[in-house]
Amino acid sequence: MAEPGREISVGWALFLWDGRIGRSIFILGTLFWMMTNAAVIAFVTGSDEISPGSFSLFLTTAGLSLLSLLMLGTKRLHDIGMPGIAATLLVIPAFSLIAFFLLCVWPSSGNANRYGPAANERAG
Repeated sequence: MAEPGREISVGWALFLWDGRIGRSIFILGTLFWMMTNAAVIAFVTGSDEISPGSFSLFLTTAGLSLLSLLMLGTKRLHDIGMPGIAATLLVIPAFSLIAFFLLCVWPSSGNANRYGPAANERAG
């Protein structure tokens, strides 16, 4: 969850390290980046020749999505009560699918932890 007094927003969910998010926000954020990357790849490969501008668009989108997915994974791990450094497993090909699946199905901790209050406490 965002710090007290900070508004919950898409920008916070996708581009900041602090707080906690539940399974649904994690899955929706991941799907957003999957669709964005698919659209950029379709755009870049749709022409006969790949221009430097379209290649830089691809690299920029890939970099932003990688960084954002690490942030989503960190917040999801915070929700479980684990340190965010374990989100690096999402980058290692041998572990990424397993780590993603576990983050999608592992239930949130029901209590407040050092990363923020639980979902039922936030609703107030």
